[in-house]
Amino acid sequence: MLHHYATTSHSTTVRTFILWLLSNAGGTLWLLLDFASARLADYSIALLAGLLAALVSLAVVPLVIPFFTMMSRVKPGWSRRSMALGGVVLFFLLANQLLVLLSPIDSMQAVLPLSLPYGVAAVLAVFWLYGPAQRAAVAAHH
Repeated sequence: MLHHYATTSHSTTVRTFILWLLSNAGGTLWLLLDFASARLADYSIALLAGLLAALVSLAVVPLVIPFFTMMSRVKPGWSRRSMALGGVVLFFLLANQLLVLLSPIDSMQAVLPLSLPYGVAAVLAVFWLYGPAQRAAVAAHH
């Protein structure tokens, strides 16, 4: 089944911003709990990491519509959830690479402890945004 993302770009853009918000809020909350559980005064490190993650990932948001358009032509049989999961993994790796290139962090292994909570939160958000309950709600709305 071919999905025409050009006609649903508004919905895709809204879902992208919801995904961005949920992954950043979830990842920052995870880091906040992790850092503050060891030492309460370290909460500010998690908040700064959350701000950095939000800024880096916001730079990737404009690439979503072209990504879905390209993927609907390359892999027309894929579901939106599969495309979204592929996009999350691809953009997660891209954002991590940007952090390695543009920050004093020198390797992907050094970035992962801080970025993995955001990746997990993004995958969970995709499962929620593109899950069966959301499909039923969209079908009932139309």
